[in-house]
Amino acid sequence: MSKEINEPLSLTEFLEESRESGSTVRFGAESLRILRVEIGDGDNEGEVWIKPGASIAYRGVIDFQRLPTFARGASFSETMAREKAPLALAVGRGKIWLAHHGYHLRVLKLSGETIFVAARELLAFEGTLEHEVQLIGGGIGLVEGGLFAVRLSGHGSFALAIHGDPLILHVTPEAPVTTDPLATLAWTDGVIPHLATDVEWRSLFRHGGGEPFQMQLIGDGYVAVQPSEDDDKWADAGLHPMRRLKSWIFG
Repeated sequence: MSKEINEPLSLTEFLEESRESGSTVRFGAESLRILRVEIGDGDNEGEVWIKPGASIAYRGVIDFQRLPTFARGASFSETMAREKAPLALAVGRGKIWLAHHGYHLRVLKLSGETIFVAARELLAFEGTLEHEVQLIGGGIGLVEGGLFAVRLSGHGSFALAIHGDPLILHVTPEAPVTTDPLATLAWTDGVIPHLATDVEWRSLFRHGGGEPFQMQLIGDGYVAVQPSEDDDKWADAGLHPMRRLKSWIFG
């Protein structure tokens, strides 16, 4: 007879139900919300780029190196990118488990393609991938709310930490797509994003369905969006409407 839903598990049942999978996949899902990455091979060290603070456990000898915000010879844009879209490098031999606020996990693999990923949703990516942090803002400056994306290309896997199931929309020259920037996950090469402002009073307070910023995507390719754009993301991205209004009034 099966257990009732509300009936507690025994300790043995809990340990068996939640134990690590033992999978041999080197970069893959441990569960719906936890990423497992094996780095290094034998005596050789390996590396993986991760979101700072995303490591929830590891086994082996692994060194975590966060890129300094201020580096000798770094440009202003590079410095701000490291501040607003920080990355850490995990180097060594062992296994590491990663998660972010219990968000759902999606693991993807590139085979020579290029994709642009919203920096806040990028949980980790293999060191074999080439990457570049870019400011997406068009005419909108960094202080006014430009968003950061990470350009990934080459061969290797990466993981997204997202809310719910993503929706993929086709972008064409005849049918561009407009999205909420904080619900936008990623877009393929060939799609060009721009941020546009909507400064109507109702948009400042997010009433009437409006947002202070909209992302306009043109070109030929695909964009992925998620069914969430909560207040924490507004604050993390520096786009919270009340904070922006306060900054406009008081400087």
